[in-house]
Amino acid sequence: MAVIKPDYESAPRGRADAARHREKVKEAIRKNLPDIISDEAIITRKRDKMVKVPIRGVKSYQFIHGQTRGLSGGFGSGERKKGKILGRRPKPGQGQPGQPGDEPGVDYLETEIELEELIEMMLQDLGLPNLKQKEVREAVIPKGWTFDSIEKHGIRPRLDKKRSIKEAIKRTEVLVSQLMRETGRNEAECRAALGLAEGDMVKAAGLLESPGPMPEAGDSSEIRLKSSDLRFRTLTEDIEYQSNAVVIAMMDVSGSMGTMKKYIARSFFFWMLSFLKTIYKTVDIRFIAHTTEAKLVDEHEFFHKGESGGTQCYSAYDLASELIDAEYPTARWNVYPFHFSDGEDWDVDRTIQSLKSVMDRGVATFGYGEIQTEYSASVLMEALRKDLSLKKSGQNGLVFFEGEWSKSPLLGVVIQSKDDLYPALKVFLKSK
Repeated sequence: MAVIKPDYESAPRGRADAARHREKVKEAIRKNLPDIISDEAIITRKRDKMVKVPIRGVKSYQFIHGQTRGLSGGFGSGERKKGKILGRRPKPGQGQPGQPGDEPGVDYLETEIELEELIEMMLQDLGLPNLKQKEVREAVIPKGWTFDSIEKHGIRPRLDKKRSIKEAIKRTEVLVSQLMRETGRNEAECRAALGLAEGDMVKAAGLLESPGPMPEAGDSSEIRLKSSDLRFRTLTEDIEYQSNAVVIAMMDVSGSMGTMKKYIARSFFFWMLSFLKTIYKTVDIRFIAHTTEAKLVDEHEFFHKGESGGTQCYSAYDLASELIDAEYPTARWNVYPFHFSDGEDWDVDRTIQSLKSVMDRGVATFGYGEIQTEYSASVLMEALRKDLSLKKSGQNGLVFFEGEWSKSPLLGVVIQSKDDLYPALKVFLKSK
């Protein structure tokens, strides 16, 4: 029978190839982040499921022999001038003009990735969110006292009786074993002698070495505590860190906000909240949905409930002001209101006054995103731009405005398609 020598080099080589492939996949994901974050399948996926993202296939190139034309192979005729184009190969998937293609197209594949890993890639590209820190970033809330450790010294009220008895039992067993080895007597006699000697090894050994039977020792199961057996519990104050940052997410859910507009707004908030929950463990997030009236809703209702009706954005701003006054005073909290609408407001003047009222409370940053389409009658962004003298800027094809009121920054972004989502996140969450 033939003996086949195992290839011990193949395993390390395979691991290196697998690591290289994983890095290639991550690189492809990084290059396509703007397209990936606008994928509806990610936003609507079930909780705790892997995220599937489409990427181009990673090819392994190899040399192959080509087909030559004519009698000679690999040689020119010498009748061509330098720089003259001899011909072009058709692109993959294309044939000659007017003819169907016979070449394979570009390969795409789907790969699975944890949402947390995808968020980490996006955070590296975006930078940390632009959340300022007050002098007291987190409030320390006492929760009581907990037993932290066990010490050999302490005060009597903190004596741990159970642990002390365990130490005495362990010490007694060690002494009995030692007496049995030194005297050759049985366990019962050694335990009785140790009890009569009140734990003194020298006296117990003397009793065992004396001739005659052992005197009665009483209850041999009695445990005698010594000072070396005592154990005391130490107490430490148990505290809880409460975040001093709150994000107020406001969204227009009126009838003019069609399916695509609501999807863009919810996509923005989905990624923004994913970032904040990754970076800040205890940041507060409150949700306001509005038509002509505004109401506080939970996260599930905010992302799933659809409504109809008119649009009055001031109702959301007034509710945000009440929420700040009642629960999040800006003297102790960093407040970040974000609002998305299509700008079709029925009372623009009152909305601007309500927005100024929110800003007057000293919020850290106010972000307004307006989703515009060719069918929108957007008026709010233009009114804000004129009234607050917002400065127009541009980045990656995205139009946004910057300004301030009462020394509070105001950022406005115009979103026209899903492609503007990633640049909008960069504007709102950029590092300073």
